[in-house]
Amino acid sequence: MTANGRSWLLVSLLLVAATAVFCAGITWGLPSREIDRYLFGDELVWSGEKIQRLAGERTEAPTRGADADVDPLANRGEIIRVNETDEQRAEILRRYRLYTHQPDEMVTMMALARMRPGRGDLDPKMYQYGGLWIYPVGAALKVASACGAIALTTDLAYYLDHPEAFGRFYVVARLYVAAWAVVGVWAVFWIVRRLTGGCVNAAAAGAALYIAMPVVVNMAHEAKPHLPGVVLMLLAVMAAMRYVETGRRGWWIATACLWGAAFGMVLSAWPVFVVLPVMTLMRRQSWPERIVKTLVGVGIGGVVYFVTNPYVLVNLLVNRDLLRSNLANTRAMFRLGPWQEALPNALRQVGEGTSIVLAVVGAVGAIALGIKGCRPDHQEAENDRAAAPDAMIGTGWLLGAPAILVFVQFAAFAAGQPGEYGRFALFSDVALAIAAVVTARRYLETRGRRWVAVAFLVLTTALPGGGYLAGFVRDSSPETSRTQAARTLQHLQASGASRLGILAEPAPYVLPPVDLFRWQILLLPSDSTIAGGQAPADVLIRPRGTKPFPVYRPSEYHAWSPAVWAFDATPISWASKPFDFMLRKGLLGSPGK
Repeated sequence: MTANGRSWLLVSLLLVAATAVFCAGITWGLPSREIDRYLFGDELVWSGEKIQRLAGERTEAPTRGADADVDPLANRGEIIRVNETDEQRAEILRRYRLYTHQPDEMVTMMALARMRPGRGDLDPKMYQYGGLWIYPVGAALKVASACGAIALTTDLAYYLDHPEAFGRFYVVARLYVAAWAVVGVWAVFWIVRRLTGGCVNAAAAGAALYIAMPVVVNMAHEAKPHLPGVVLMLLAVMAAMRYVETGRRGWWIATACLWGAAFGMVLSAWPVFVVLPVMTLMRRQSWPERIVKTLVGVGIGGVVYFVTNPYVLVNLLVNRDLLRSNLANTRAMFRLGPWQEALPNALRQVGEGTSIVLAVVGAVGAIALGIKGCRPDHQEAENDRAAAPDAMIGTGWLLGAPAILVFVQFAAFAAGQPGEYGRFALFSDVALAIAAVVTARRYLETRGRRWVAVAFLVLTTALPGGGYLAGFVRDSSPETSRTQAARTLQHLQASGASRLGILAEPAPYVLPPVDLFRWQILLLPSDSTIAGGQAPADVLIRPRGTKPFPVYRPSEYHAWSPAVWAFDATPISWASKPFDFMLRKGLLGSPGK
């Protein structure tokens, strides 16, 4: 078989494998009526019409972003009971009927709900997720409706009565992400093959690592634009490599358009613009020509961004308060922290997103390859890539430069961030995987050593990646970590517990379904302590890896948490999330007593 034939065969097999991995467990964490027995206890289950009537309409304001809290709670320095009235219970029930186990997936649906296409209003009123995310998801929902796969209606009460029907919306959006993830397999294969002088086996190994990486497995299962944005960044790197090789204007324009498209998918993709100046530095041309091409390329990318996000430009001119409202939520999530706290957490999360072995090998290899790539004369090797594969390593800076910028940005805001923050290092994680494979191909002399090294990398990456995949598959079944925690709460309630302390407003991602009529659900203060160290509740509960419990006198509580096998601990993921408990001492029949 020819090299090209073997390449197409391997790519085809990898694409099939990737599709299987990225679609397995895609129905995880969807809203369902199956949890009514936990939410209502002995009460008669409410109809969707009653829930909507009591909860009220989500009011709209021209200066409020789609993801902004309509009615934020005041007095967050005090303990607040959040289920005291039927109206409060209805608000909680609406979340359990419409939200998934992932805390950010619903904002896309909120943005789509704010749009009024019939009136010519296509403003999503949410801009950290770009138009290349929002509009294709909306179009996919329309197509799915036309095919009878989902039911589209303006009657919210229908979805409150049939949450499974609303859950299919999330599946459509996740399939859009999975499609981009599969494209990423081809992009990684192409880049590795280029950087190794046409080695098909190395390219296949790089693509396999991409498929197996925990952070890729995780992001391919969430209805969020971060993985599609990273794939567009990889496509921009590919176009830039072709420009360096050929000097053709078409590849320069393609690179500019793709960086704008990546930015138009998700704002966190902005660092990929750096490929424009880097690729001009790799061509022999005058400095004025380099500067002009870089600036014009940035301008082309900007045009692509505003074409795909027209309301950003419109609101910059006529409604800046709306932009401030939306972007304020993003700013609140990211704050610069002390480097001695931020950097270790960033490194730890990169290790979680790849694997410790892959992260170390990739980082060491990237440094070695970066130094090596600064030496060869790329111009002499442009027309004879196979004869001088070392020269192609220099083009790896087109991947390395944005990866460094992404990591610097990631590390700057990493202080105190939970495991799910690891998604923002996704591009750097993929770059480390590519660097690891290229390093093995470049520095190991015999084919046997290369096979052993690559097999070890794939195995040590696939094990934790498999843990993430298993979590999504488990969370697609009726029996999940949340239903297990719900039964634990039922047991504690039967033992006399009545006050339940939580750290965030009740929703399916932070609280298992609980009896809203018998429990007193208490939202604890946003700081880490309570004056006097008094025990405010019989039971405290939180998803593992989120904000820690407040500090109380040790004599009043003891901790209890379900045992988790090493590869079941998946901090980036919200699937199959274990819950930690603090139980008031003396609570009869409590686990761990």
